[in-house]
Amino acid sequence: MRKPLACLLALAFMAAFAACKGEPAPGAATAGAAIEETTIEATAIEEMTVDSAARITTAQAAPTGEAESRAVPTDTAGIIRYYNEALGKTPMRRTYYKRTMTKITGFAKALGITILDEPDLQDNPDVMPYVHYEDKASVPGDLVALEAGWVKDASIGVSGDTATLTVTMRDYAIEPGFDPRPGLRGYVSTLDRATVEPLVVEVSMALAAAVISPNALKEVNVTYSSYGQSNGKYVVAVDTATGRIKGLTFTGTQSVEGNAKCVINIPLIPASANAFVTLRGSLEAVYAPE
Repeated sequence: MRKPLACLLALAFMAAFAACKGEPAPGAATAGAAIEETTIEATAIEEMTVDSAARITTAQAAPTGEAESRAVPTDTAGIIRYYNEALGKTPMRRTYYKRTMTKITGFAKALGITILDEPDLQDNPDVMPYVHYEDKASVPGDLVALEAGWVKDASIGVSGDTATLTVTMRDYAIEPGFDPRPGLRGYVSTLDRATVEPLVVEVSMALAAAVISPNALKEVNVTYSSYGQSNGKYVVAVDTATGRIKGLTFTGTQSVEGNAKCVINIPLIPASANAFVTLRGSLEAVYAPE
């Protein structure tokens, strides 16, 4: 009797175990759902992170105008460096040049006596080509890298993709006997002896000719000349995306002083007149990329 009963109990236990195995444990479905939801949320967060990183990378690759403005230097040393780097990237040509001497004064002396005082020479046809000169030809540029010691002050402004630099140069004067190189101290289209001495000669001849017949002039020799440049200013447009110059204008003031001895060939009366010349005027030079 005990043996059959034990067998029945064993069968009942096995049946109950099989039933328990087929049903999920309490809370198992809820835990599984939570795990699945957690996995989905983690995937979504990962996708959002990747998308955000992509947007940040794109923004960095294509900065806004405001970001570009912050990248442009505002201090004088930085602006000079910014200009020099742009000039190094951009071969330039001069496309226009104009010199206008608006104040022309002078007088001549012979035998210690002033024989002409401050004549009006601006309309003199011999003087005009020297004091009023305009050239629209495209020629190689004479721009040079700027040095900090040449610059008086500098400023910069940004509009869209263009940075506009304004650089003001210090004044300087050339002592007699010194011939400057082009671009000296940042001044382009620099006055030099080859320009100044013929100018002094022509003005001196005009002064002497106003007193005596031009045919009486035997020779004119420059005895002194000096010249200076002032109020130099660069206005430069630079492409902020490429760092290349779009256009450049230089303006300034030129001055010339000179003396010349005019030998007068008058029969039986050898004489000479000393001409003293002072000239003041402006210049403008425009440059464009090649």
